[in-house]
Amino acid sequence: MSISKKNTLRASVYFNNDYYIITTLSKIGIYLIDFKKGYKVLSKDPFDADLGFFTRNALIQSEILDANSSEYHEMRNNEGLYSEWVKKIIKECNYKNKTTLFKNMNLCNVNVTDGIISIIPYDHLRLDHWIGKSMPNNAIITLKTNCSDEVLGASIKKAFTRCINCKV
Repeated sequence: MSISKKNTLRASVYFNNDYYIITTLSKIGIYLIDFKKGYKVLSKDPFDADLGFFTRNALIQSEILDANSSEYHEMRNNEGLYSEWVKKIIKECNYKNKTTLFKNMNLCNVNVTDGIISIIPYDHLRLDHWIGKSMPNNAIITLKTNCSDEVLGASIKKAFTRCINCKV
């Protein structure tokens, strides 16, 4: 699958030492999880090529939504979508509750701009909140969009070693 160079594309990859969870982000003024695009859960030890493939697929589905579209208004006004998504993940992964799901959850955003993939690790602030403020620029991994799925997946795994658990 090739990645378009026309727009900024975004995806999020979460990892809690048990599972990788990959989501598509679409822009509605800001980038939010696009729940209509679904998500992918992978075990804690996926092949690099699989992690790269599903992340690339999530990126390809990223889009900028028109402010007049029904999708835009649904994403913007339906706060329950996130809670429903979290409940699905908890059930699918056999967790007891939101706290056990997010306890060690790290986050990397994967962005494509001008033919470059940037993998940006975030600090885990608390439960389901992450910040990128204290991350040094050298924590960000950059690749060309024509890299293999295997290289992309291995780079995502490497980026997770740069995440910090702040426990504020």
